Amino acid sequence: MQTTLSAIEEALKIVQQTLDLLTARKDDEAAFEVARAQYSASIRDSWPNNLGSLIKALDKVQSNPASKLDEPERARVARAIGLLRRAVDQ
Repeated sequence: MQTTLSAIEEALKIVQQTLDLLTARKDDEAAFEVARAQYSASIRDSWPNNLGSLIKALDKVQSNPASKLDEPERARVARAIGLLRRAVDQ
């Protein structure tokens, strides 16, 4: 099982990749929402308490059929959400 820190780091890597995809595909609203939450979650001293807004933003993008992600990308976002939720629950 991953440590909390490594799970969060893996999730944040997926978040950055997703943000890059959304930006490249001009899905500006979704990209902005994820970027804002990513910035808030970037303060490690507050982990895992400050990850909730990032989970919400990712969940919204992942579940929105209008967001410009394909199914494998949505699955990666779902993985990030799961990793972050487990970190928050620990």
